[in-house]
Amino acid sequence: MLKIGYITKTGKIMPEPQTDIFINALEESVHFSLKTINSNIEKGGIRLSNQQALDLPYLSARTLLNEDFLIPTDYQANAGKTASIFKVVKAAMISHDISEEDPDFKQQVEQLKPSISSVFNELYQSGTENIDIRMRQLLIPKNGEYVSVSPLTAAGVNYLVNQEVDAVNELRKEKDSDFNRIQTAVFGIGGANPQNVGSLVRSMQRPITVDAPQASEKVRQALAIFYNGFTIRLSRKIKLLNGTKRAKEAIKEWSEILNRQLVITATNTIQNWHDLEIFAPSTNRDVRDQEIIFLNILAKDVLRQASFQKNILEEAEAILPSMQEIERPSFWVHPSLSFVLQGLVDPELRDDHWRIKFSDYLARKITNETFDIEINNETVSISLDSNSEGYIARRLREIIR
Repeated sequence: MLKIGYITKTGKIMPEPQTDIFINALEESVHFSLKTINSNIEKGGIRLSNQQALDLPYLSARTLLNEDFLIPTDYQANAGKTASIFKVVKAAMISHDISEEDPDFKQQVEQLKPSISSVFNELYQSGTENIDIRMRQLLIPKNGEYVSVSPLTAAGVNYLVNQEVDAVNELRKEKDSDFNRIQTAVFGIGGANPQNVGSLVRSMQRPITVDAPQASEKVRQALAIFYNGFTIRLSRKIKLLNGTKRAKEAIKEWSEILNRQLVITATNTIQNWHDLEIFAPSTNRDVRDQEIIFLNILAKDVLRQASFQKNILEEAEAILPSMQEIERPSFWVHPSLSFVLQGLVDPELRDDHWRIKFSDYLARKITNETFDIEINNETVSISLDSNSEGYIARRLREIIR
């Protein structure tokens, strides 16, 4: 009687020690199997060669080859005794404990080991001539056209990653361990019987999961200020404390004087006062006092806003680009920001030229606005038009020192 195999301890029939059977299985094995995408399509796959090693700081099949890792391969599809035969191939590639296995199994593994390294000398692919329409495809634009790409995963890479994950999680159990536990999930691949897809497919069922990064509002704000500056907001409701009895009438009179007399000044084409930068109307002491108080409040409020923005930047100093990365007049501001905003964020940039420009900028914002001013529990509304811009700018230059 012809003996065609033997029965293992588990009752499975294994082929007799015929190395050719296992070498053939090894030579037809692949790193990337088409069936991992869809278990119902025709078999096929690709096995990388050592010449395809890639030196890049990423974790992939090609980069692991560059680090001299032996990436286990897998069968393309399970038919007949394929899974049983490939158990020997898998044991020859992976350092598993086979001390409890049958002597014949151990012999087959040892006989196959010398053939392992040579199988990676040449690129191998099978079943890739025509891709099944059930393969997932991505359309990637290239040179005005589209290239169809079907991403595949190397189950052997997943296997190696899982080994590291298990090792780290085991070390995590030790007292005073410096490791954090690596979280994994369960991901169904391979249908009802994953073994029909490959012997390593279960390694693809354990994706690593990580918590979503926590948003840092301070960091977001700091980067927004650094690159875009901030929006200056004028308070339209102002409260004047300890106002004199004439404060209400004085501030109202001040706005009326500006709106009335500055229009006359601006429309006087004979003297051309504005061209000569002469903006001042005639006023009295009470009016001047309220003018100074009002403009002081607005200017200091804007400078307080700027100081607040600077504090946010200082708290996030470590994440800002270095001066070598981006050349700029100040560490705290991007060079694309306006001259006025740069000086607002960094007080070190506030020279006389900046004070003039900032006064002009703030005067433009003040004019054409309506302010509700509370004095002695009474509210008065004042509006300033664009004719008062030059006068207010000059008065602000005296205030901002």
